[in-house]
Amino acid sequence: MYVSNKWRVLLLTCTLCVAASAWALKSDRNQPINIQSDHGDFQSDSSTNNGTGIYTGHVIITQGSIRITADKAILHMLNGEIQTADITGSQATFQQQPDTGALAHGVADEITYDAKRNEVVLTGNARLQQGERQLTADVIHYNTDTEHVTASGGQTNGGRIHITIPPKQGTPPPAVDERQAHDKQPLPESPAAQKNANQIGPP
Repeated sequence: MYVSNKWRVLLLTCTLCVAASAWALKSDRNQPINIQSDHGDFQSDSSTNNGTGIYTGHVIITQGSIRITADKAILHMLNGEIQTADITGSQATFQQQPDTGALAHGVADEITYDAKRNEVVLTGNARLQQGERQLTADVIHYNTDTEHVTASGGQTNGGRIHITIPPKQGTPPPAVDERQAHDKQPLPESPAAQKNANQIGPP
C-alpha cells in the first residue's frame, strides 16, 4: 500500500504541475478583502489590527481573482492580513485566476488555508480542476510556495484518487487539392464496356 500511494503522489506531482501554479496569482495579496454573509461575528484589537471573524450563511469572500463561497468561514487576521481560514459548506468552493493558464477551481466539504505554511487543504469529496485537467480525491494538499500537490483517496473513494488528463490535440489532416482529387477520378467506361459488364453468362 505504501509503494502504491508513493507512485500516486509522484504521478500527481508530475501531471498537475500546471494546475498547481494556478493558486499563486502574485497580485491577489495586494488586493482588499471583501466579505459578504448573512451573519458576522468579529472580535478584534484595534491597536494591532488582529482578530477573528466568524461568518455564516451564504458566505462570499473575494480578494483580487480569489473567490470563496461557503456556509461558514472562520478567518484569523494578523496585522490586517488573513493568517488562517477554515471554510465549510456543502460544498465550499475556491477559485483563482493564475498569471497564465485557465481558471483554477477547487471544491470540497472543508477548505483550510494556512498563510504561514503556504498551504491549502481540500478535505471531503475534494476536486481540483484547471481547464480540462481534474483531480478527485478525499484530501488534496497544495503548497502555494513550492507548488507541490499531494492527494489521498481516503475511505469514501476506496483509498484511490482519480486524475483526468485531456488528450493532446491532434494535427488536422492535410487539405486535399480539389484539382488533384479531380485528376485522380476514374475515367468513365465506354458504352461497350458497360454493356459487357451488364451481361450475365456468356455472350
